[in-house]
Amino acid sequence: MLHGGEIYDKKIELDFSVNLNPCPCPQEVIDAIKSAAEKVSNYPDISQRRFRAAVAGAEIGLSERNTEFKPENIVGGNGASELLMAIACMVKPKKALLPIPSFYGYEHVLRASGCEVVRYNMAGEDERGKTQFELSERFTDAITDDTDMVILGNPNNPTGRLISEGLLRNILDRCREKGACLVVDECFFRLSGKGNGQGIAVSARNFIHEYRNLFVVDAYTKLFSIPGVRVGFVITSVENADRLRKLLPEWNMSVFAECAGAKCAEITGESSFTGESLEVIDTERAYLSAQLSGLGITVYPSDTNFILVKSEENLYERLLEKGILIRDCSNFRGLEKGFYRIAIKDHDSNERLITAIKTLCNNRER
Repeated sequence: MLHGGEIYDKKIELDFSVNLNPCPCPQEVIDAIKSAAEKVSNYPDISQRRFRAAVAGAEIGLSERNTEFKPENIVGGNGASELLMAIACMVKPKKALLPIPSFYGYEHVLRASGCEVVRYNMAGEDERGKTQFELSERFTDAITDDTDMVILGNPNNPTGRLISEGLLRNILDRCREKGACLVVDECFFRLSGKGNGQGIAVSARNFIHEYRNLFVVDAYTKLFSIPGVRVGFVITSVENADRLRKLLPEWNMSVFAECAGAKCAEITGESSFTGESLEVIDTERAYLSAQLSGLGITVYPSDTNFILVKSEENLYERLLEKGILIRDCSNFRGLEKGFYRIAIKDHDSNERLITAIKTLCNNRER
């Protein structure tokens, strides 16, 4: 199981393996997708004019630093995965640095580009002697003269932890000093609180005008629960954006993706949808974390819409028998058997998950 959402060979009633917004996709986005069907006899706009203008406008309003974004700073794509591959193709790194555990897709694109991957293990002990997975200032020392690219998740997947502003700044400065490109995956950023216990976190997109070799990758997939539509985008300097477009297929966004993406941008910039989603996520994450901890399961701190847990029980197989799918994380580098990632869903679904796990625990005790 390389990714969540691998449901097609299983009988699944509840899928906790994909990290989507527990709040339903707004009807306006669904309507935009339906209306796009009337345009299937036309090619999509090869320049993505409407989409890029909508994203730029929304990002200006959302910026924590009043950063000015232009459509020329935006490159749309068939999901974040296509764009990560294109960035690697553009930079052609010989040696890249990844913190582990991290999303498998990063290694996938680096291997495809023939790049050597250097891994930095985030695991360390807290003051109580318990293992935690936190990116620390020590990470900057791993960015060396021969590092061509660094890829980070903000927040990280599967740990769910954001990067504090101070640490992010230090990493950016170190990358600039060493001539390394920094790619920051922020596909879950809008679904995350901004305080991570290590300091206040801000989006890396606020710094694209200060750091020439910075690429911020985002998507509307998670926030609007539309992974089947594939709507991703990169925010970077105008120069980088121009170079990146030349490495992507022509018409790489369908009319469905363009229409849905423009509407998602509009809602993100103007409505209360994101804030209301964060309230639900915060409440339900606290509920799930407390319930799972009460069952003797180790729950790691998270800032976003999923949590990393560790259990002596074989939760993946036992829950699969009940039609519930969670993400087995034993194939993440830096993790081992017994680690699982669980998405935050609506309260009824979360209650069903807890009830199922309680049943497993009770049966084990008998």
